[in-house]
Amino acid sequence: MVRMIARVAAVAVFAAAALAPSMARASLIEGLSIRAGINIPSSGQSTVVVAGGGGGTSDAPGLRNVVDFGAWGGGLEYQLKGVPSLFNGEGWSTSISADFHYSQRKAGIVRVIPVSINQVCAIEGSGNCKPYAGFCLTAATISGDGLSNTTRWGGGLILGSNCTEKLYLEGRYEWIDCTGGVPDASGFRTYLGYRF
Repeated sequence: MVRMIARVAAVAVFAAAALAPSMARASLIEGLSIRAGINIPSSGQSTVVVAGGGGGTSDAPGLRNVVDFGAWGGGLEYQLKGVPSLFNGEGWSTSISADFHYSQRKAGIVRVIPVSINQVCAIEGSGNCKPYAGFCLTAATISGDGLSNTTRWGGGLILGSNCTEKLYLEGRYEWIDCTGGVPDASGFRTYLGYRF
C-alpha cells in the first residue's frame, strides 16, 4: 500500500517538475479539480494468454467478481496550460489525473490507481451545461488480495459536461491490458468534480 502511494506521489512530483516553468506564470490552484466517483469493471472474467510455448489461453477472474458492482474512490485532475494538444483547435485542452479506487468485499480487497493524460474538446452547447468529449492514455496500478502491484497500460473515451463554471460530471470507458494473468480492469469510471 505504501509503495503504491509512493508511486502516485512520484508521478505527481514528476508532472509538477516538468510543468514548473508554465506553473510559475499562473496560480498553482488554477486548473485543479477534486472529484469523487466509482469505477465499475465491465467484466467478471478475462481471457489471458498463457506464458510458455503453448500459446493457449485461460480464464482469469475479472475485477467485477471481487468488487460486486464497483469500487468507490476519488482523485485530482489538473488542467495543463500551454501544453500542445494532439489535435489543433480552440476547444482542445489537456489534463493529467490521478485517482484511487478501493473496494473491500467478502471476495477480497481491490485497489486500482489510474493515472491518465486526457485530451478533451469542448462542444458548443446551449444553456448552462457545456458538453465535452475526448480520449485518454492511462497507466493503471492494480493490487489487492492475491495480487501484487501491477501496472498496465490502457486507453479510453471520455464524455462529460461542465454543469456550471465549477461543477462537472464525467464518464469514461477504458480498455486496460490484462495480459500476464492480471484481472481485467477495463470498465466505466464516473466522476462528479469541483474545479477551484
